[in-house]
Amino acid sequence: MAQYFQPVSHPSNQNINYKPMKKVILFVVLGLGLSYAQAQKVEAYSSPVQVNFKAKDTSAPEILIEYGATTDVMAQTEHLIINVDDIGGGINTVTVNSKIYEGKGQERLRIEEDLMPGTEVVIKATDVSNNVKEKNLQVRFKAVPVVASTPATVKRHNYAVLFGAQDYQDPNINSLSEPLKDAERLKKVLINNYTFAPEEVKVIKNPTYETMVNTFDSLRRLVTDKDFLLIFYAGHGYYEKETEKGYWLPVDASKDSKSKWYRNSALKDDIESIPSKHTLLISDACFSGSIFKTRAAFNNASVEISKVMNTQSRKCLTSGALTEVPDKSVFLDYLIKELENNQNKYMRSEDLFFAIREPVRNNSPITPLFGVIQSTGDEGGDFVFIRKD
Repeated sequence: MAQYFQPVSHPSNQNINYKPMKKVILFVVLGLGLSYAQAQKVEAYSSPVQVNFKAKDTSAPEILIEYGATTDVMAQTEHLIINVDDIGGGINTVTVNSKIYEGKGQERLRIEEDLMPGTEVVIKATDVSNNVKEKNLQVRFKAVPVVASTPATVKRHNYAVLFGAQDYQDPNINSLSEPLKDAERLKKVLINNYTFAPEEVKVIKNPTYETMVNTFDSLRRLVTDKDFLLIFYAGHGYYEKETEKGYWLPVDASKDSKSKWYRNSALKDDIESIPSKHTLLISDACFSGSIFKTRAAFNNASVEISKVMNTQSRKCLTSGALTEVPDKSVFLDYLIKELENNQNKYMRSEDLFFAIREPVRNNSPITPLFGVIQSTGDEGGDFVFIRKD
């Protein structure tokens, strides 16, 4: 097979034309060049493209509800705290009933509202990706305090709720000038002179009908059968002769509709439902005597303090009977004066009545009344004011 590798002889070996070979070489070189360019192009197209894909945010915000602590056990409202979290993209808006809060893309938003117990609340949180979370709730009522099982450790509370109805919304009902001042004056003497803790005396300014209802609901859950409760009302009252019904007029009452008049019968039901040891109602309003079924006051001054304190009572002291009373209250002036000047350790509400009855009668056209609120659980006891040492 060696012959196949021998050079081929040619007659004119020295004159071989190399041009075809040059064409082949040029073609190969050009071909190689084209392949390289194509390879470069292919490499350029086949190189991985860096594209940053972000996952779509489909997670709705979280809504967490908590209640703020308060030392004021007689507060009308609950302190509601709404915490909204959205770490996926940020909060756009949060709507609490009709109020709108702007989130501005932040991850956390804290909203605080003071709301009446029982209020229905609708919370709607929307994030920047339009994911929505909705939460419905009813504002809780204050829990009844836990009372120790050992009688020796049980503490009696002296609660006072003082309503001052002054600025009436209906232009057909005259606004008053003194009720709020009177409520504050009474609060001051109760705290300074008697065993009422400041946090347990609450002035309810310009109460609406709903406020009154909710306040009595709260008292029913708060007050125990060891506690004393004083309820004071200064504002307009009304007596309807045709039906023999009496009313308190909250500030949102209308002259032409009784839908928001607070009936004496409802007041008596509320007082009966509050499980206090003693409840004393002091009413400084027109026709306030309509709370009584009987008009006669009584005097059992010889009964020992210990007996009246240990026996349940539901008493009422009013500025008058079925009559109008002036805005500037002579009745309250003498009531506060007697509370301030009293030097006895114990003073029954009946003793307070007899101390102010004559001065009020002698200096005004009204006659105060005192007696039992019938059919509410009175067993012959009495509310006792205990002076501070």
